[in-house]
Amino acid sequence: MNMGVIAQLWDRIRESLWFIPGLLMLGATGLATVTPWLDRLLGDAWLQEIPLIYSAGPTGARAVLSTIATSMITIAGVVFSMTVVSLQLASSQFGPRLLRTFLRDRGNQVVLGTYAGVFLYCILVLPNVDGSDDASFVPRMAVTIAIALAVLGLGMLIYFIHHVAQSIHADGVIRAVSAELEEVLDTLFPERIGDDPDESSASTDDESVTEGKASFPVRSESVGYIRYIDGERLIETAARGDVLVRIEKQPGSFVFADEVVATILTPGPAASDTVIAEVRSVFALGNQRTALQDLAFSFDQLAEMAARALSPGINDPTTALHCIDRIGAGLLGFAARRLPARVRLDADGVPRLIAESVALTDLLRTAVDPIARCAGPHLEVTERLLIILGMTYEQARRPEDQRCLELQGRWIVEDARSRLDIEADRMRVRAAAAWVPSTEDEAI
Repeated sequence: MNMGVIAQLWDRIRESLWFIPGLLMLGATGLATVTPWLDRLLGDAWLQEIPLIYSAGPTGARAVLSTIATSMITIAGVVFSMTVVSLQLASSQFGPRLLRTFLRDRGNQVVLGTYAGVFLYCILVLPNVDGSDDASFVPRMAVTIAIALAVLGLGMLIYFIHHVAQSIHADGVIRAVSAELEEVLDTLFPERIGDDPDESSASTDDESVTEGKASFPVRSESVGYIRYIDGERLIETAARGDVLVRIEKQPGSFVFADEVVATILTPGPAASDTVIAEVRSVFALGNQRTALQDLAFSFDQLAEMAARALSPGINDPTTALHCIDRIGAGLLGFAARRLPARVRLDADGVPRLIAESVALTDLLRTAVDPIARCAGPHLEVTERLLIILGMTYEQARRPEDQRCLELQGRWIVEDARSRLDIEADRMRVRAAAAWVPSTEDEAI
C-alpha cells in the first residue's frame, strides 16, 4: 500500500466516530472471553483473600451484569444525543466545515467507545453465570471487572460533560483549527516530495529543466477537490519513465472532468499511456477539502469563523479578533519560513517534478479579504488586521511577500477611509497602518 493511500486512510479514520469505539469494543470482546476462562481455570479460592472481589451468588451476578449493561447503553444514548446537539451548534455557529474538527475529537470517540465496550462486555459475560443447583458457577473476576468498568463509566460521564462544554467554546474550536494549521505549515507542500536542488546550482530553473521537452497533458477522469497528491509515487513514476512532471493543480483545488491536472514533459516523441495513467492516479480527489496538504483550508476555516462572528445575526467581534490572532500567527510562520523549491529532484539528483508552493497572496485572499469586507463598523477588527499584517511585513523574508502585504494594507486603509467618519477612528487606523509605505502621511 503506497503512502498516499495510507495518508488518506488515516485522515478518514481520524474523522470517523467508529474506529476508536470499534477498537474498544473489540478489546471488550477479548476481555469478556478471557476473564471467564481464567475464572474456570484458576477457581475462586484464591480470590476470597482479595478485598472488593465480588462474592455473591449467581442471581446477584446476573442482576449486577444486567444493571450495568442497561445503564451503560442508556448513558451511551445520552452521550450520542449530546454529541449530535454539539455538532448542530457547531454547524450553525462556526460553519459546516468546522464539523470535521468535532468528528476528529479523540475525547468524544473514547467516551462513546467506553460505554459501548462496557455494555458489550457485560452482555458477553452474562451467559457464563451458571445458577443450576448441580453445577453453580459465578465468574467472580469477570463480574468484579464489570463493576470496575461501571465506575470508570461514571468518571467518563463527568469528563464528557466537561469536555463537551469546552469543545463547543469558540476559543477551543479556534485553538483546534490553529493546531492543525501549524501542523500543515511544518510540512508545506511540496517540501516532502523528492529533494531540494542545490541553491548554488543554476541548472534547475524552469527554463533549463523544460527546454527541448515535449508536453503531454494529464486530464482528470473525475470531479472533486484534490485532497492529496502522492509525491513519493509521482517521483518514482517520473524516474521510471524518465520524464518530468509539472503539477498544474494544487491540493485544495476543485477539478472538473477532463481538466488538466498535470503536464508530462518528455524528451521522447510521446508519453506512454502507462505513465499518464500512473501520474493521474497520484491525485486523490474527494467531495470535500482536507488539511493534509492544503494550507489554505485551515486559514479558510478561521476566516469563515470570523466572518460568521461579524455577521449581524451573531455580532461577536471578540471571536473574530481571536480568529485574527491565530491567522496572524499562521501568516508570521509562513512569511518567516523558507519555501520549498519548485523543482524537485529524485534520489539521483535529476529534476522530476515542478510543483508550486502556496503563495502569501493566496493566503491573504483566503484569510484576510473576507474578514476585512465583513468588518463594517467594527473598528477594532480593521485595526487588528492592520497590526498583524504589519508584524508579518516585518518578518517577511521575500520581497514579493512584502509587496503583496503592502497592497493588502493599502486596500484595507482605503476601505476604512470610505466608511469611517469620526476623526478619532481615522487616527487609530492611521497608527495601525504606519508600516504601509506612503500611507502614514495621507489623510485617512
